[in-house]
Amino acid sequence: MKSLRRLITNRWFIVAIVLYIGSLFVLSRRTEFSISEALMELIIFGIAFPLLAWLGTIRARPLTIRVHPTAAEMLALPAYVFALSVYLAFGPQTIDLWLPQDWIASDRIKFFVTLGKKLLVFIALPLVIFGRGWRYPGRDFGFQREGLRELGRTHLPIVLIASCAVLAFNYFLGGAAAPLREGKFSTLQLLAGIPFCFLWLTIEAGLVEEFFFRAFLQTRLSAWFRSEITGVVLMSLIFGLAHAPGFTFRHAGAMEGLGANPTALDAVAYSITILAISGVFFGVIWTRTRNLFALMVIHAAADLFPNLSDFVKIWL
Repeated sequence: MKSLRRLITNRWFIVAIVLYIGSLFVLSRRTEFSISEALMELIIFGIAFPLLAWLGTIRARPLTIRVHPTAAEMLALPAYVFALSVYLAFGPQTIDLWLPQDWIASDRIKFFVTLGKKLLVFIALPLVIFGRGWRYPGRDFGFQREGLRELGRTHLPIVLIASCAVLAFNYFLGGAAAPLREGKFSTLQLLAGIPFCFLWLTIEAGLVEEFFFRAFLQTRLSAWFRSEITGVVLMSLIFGLAHAPGFTFRHAGAMEGLGANPTALDAVAYSITILAISGVFFGVIWTRTRNLFALMVIHAAADLFPNLSDFVKIWL
């Protein structure tokens, strides 16, 4: 009951609820946007899965990460997030213009080019700027041997529970898993594609996103505001809003049902109602475990079926 009371009285949680309701109202004007699907997303990823994460970590032993952000560090943090948002809107395609065109034309080479870009802006630069600038060791960014050991101990239940939950959700309800459900993959493609795709996603999605948004960003927000709830809420909002420029400037909204040129307001509203909600689940697991490696595995499981078709097409 104390945890629930802290949640519903947290000012940032209340702000997030207001923003969510306002965003739903904005998007309700678009005929192609489904409010019922957005509410289902809220129920599953904003309530059910976070509750599952909390229950699955009751006996988990959180790892020790010591972060004591200064005012200067907390000024640098939003500045970097803003710069990252600008990069996500314009950077990847600008870099492609300077690369050999045969690299861009090759799907296999582009796989590694994309990974290199992500490792640079999501991991290398934060480690250099904040790690060296404020003298944090790697263990305070989540790189701990204890994390690997706990995967076989108190963190194993949440890894298994959360991974099975997201795999089941994507298999039975996810549209991207339709080829798998319909048996369009050969036995060889499944035997080779699933494990190799999973390993790839552990780095390309798991390490990249969980390091930046949880180990790096959420940890500092929680420490600065002295509230794990605030850390989860703000991290989720930032995670969603960081994608908003891409919907407007890179025409990414067409893939999300927003049209090729959504307004800035629509892009922000969609980022809050859909993308921000998906960050809550992983945020709760990070709060309860502080285990970067556990989150890498769970994130890879969450992205496995949606990415399997493209992986098989390119590599097999």
